[in-house]
Amino acid sequence: MKKCKTAAFMTALMVSLCVPQAFPDNPYVIVAEAHSGRTDSSGGHRDNKNKSGLGSYHYHCGGHPAHLHPNGVCPYDSTALSASVQSSVAASPKPEVPDNISLVFVSKYYADHNPDLYEQFGYDEELLLNHFLTYGMQEGRTASEEFQVSVYKENNPDLVNAYGDDTAAYYEHYMSCGHSEGRICR
Repeated sequence: MKKCKTAAFMTALMVSLCVPQAFPDNPYVIVAEAHSGRTDSSGGHRDNKNKSGLGSYHYHCGGHPAHLHPNGVCPYDSTALSASVQSSVAASPKPEVPDNISLVFVSKYYADHNPDLYEQFGYDEELLLNHFLTYGMQEGRTASEEFQVSVYKENNPDLVNAYGDDTAAYYEHYMSCGHSEGRICR
């Protein structure tokens, strides 16, 4: 009987610790976000139903939202970002900027909603845009309040059939014709 009470108490404690709204100012609150599947030795896991919108494999490093590791580097690892991404973004050839990039990208919004990028690039519009075109679109990063790639994919199954896991293609489609077609994107 004592074990049952202890187990019930621990279950209640675990549930209460996983509800951050219950203790907004408590630094000891544990926030647990999970879905089915185990992580491998790299901290990533398969997402066969592509619920994340990032393809069949992604990471959840350090409690950050589902994301990819371009070139094997976590975009949320500030030391790795500092060394590899910052130099590669700054040194990489300037990608061609689509005429209507403003439909999916606002540099201040991109910096404000991606603290790892703000830490590295501040509000430098050129570096932020270069990162977005080089990495951000393929990672599925949100760069504008007006366009959410996950919402766009969810509401346009014809595009999922055409583009599959090529996340950047959804941004390109929206800029080239999805916007003028009035497709749902937020």
